Amino acid sequence: MTTPLLCGRRTYVNGLWGQVHIREWGEGPPLVLLHQTPWNGIQFHRLAPHLAAAGWRVIAPDTPGYGLSEPSPSPPDIEDYAASLEVTLHALGIERAIIGGHHTGALIASAFAALSPAMVRGLVLDNPPLYSASEREQRQSMPHRAFAPVEGGSHFVDRWAFMRDFADPNLSVENLHLANLAYYLNDIRADHGHSAAYRFDLAALLPLVSAPALLLSSRLDPVSGHAERFQNLHPHWNLVHMGGGSANILEQPEIWSEACLSYLRTLPA
Repeated sequence: MTTPLLCGRRTYVNGLWGQVHIREWGEGPPLVLLHQTPWNGIQFHRLAPHLAAAGWRVIAPDTPGYGLSEPSPSPPDIEDYAASLEVTLHALGIERAIIGGHHTGALIASAFAALSPAMVRGLVLDNPPLYSASEREQRQSMPHRAFAPVEGGSHFVDRWAFMRDFADPNLSVENLHLANLAYYLNDIRADHGHSAAYRFDLAALLPLVSAPALLLSSRLDPVSGHAERFQNLHPHWNLVHMGGGSANILEQPEIWSEACLSYLRTLPA
């Protein structure tokens, strides 16, 4: 059985700040999936084959600074990640695509749709946070804990316990193990994705998003209640409520792909 670390067709392209690592599955119109922080494209190893089997070319880049993609020279904003995505897609020869994302990846997808609208056929946003100014301030004030290596390896146990307490309760042992592997592929001293997400004022950019969108809201996800905030700003967006929590991409890929594919079939070619 192939390890998830070797999933997909793996390659590199020259991005905004150096090499960007890409995983791909299938052939057809491009569907770009952006992972949450601090994961990488391996997050989609169970989901992508379902979408590829339905005729899509699924592309999962590692966000710069995560997985096997080179980092930015200074802490980026979400808009910077979106600019990096534009360079990456041009390097792949892609001029227009469906852009999907989960949590931080959904913020990058939204910013990309606002700043590069001609390149976006549609959006698939999995539980994107839509923080108020006070919530962003509170999030930025929270201390960030990095589980740096220590002699004896207890940092692995500490990280496991932290994730088990914090993560979706439905996250299996197998996928919790994978989450920790993904975490330690990164430079944990430079985990800029969360702070970028907490600084990002998505509400200010949302009026610029003209692409049609599917909003996925998982009942147990910590930001599931934010779906109503999106509906107030974009009432014409499709909204699908799902069971489970933030691990649906890993634990319920069939349900996630069914919701996604049903939406994609409604879009013009």
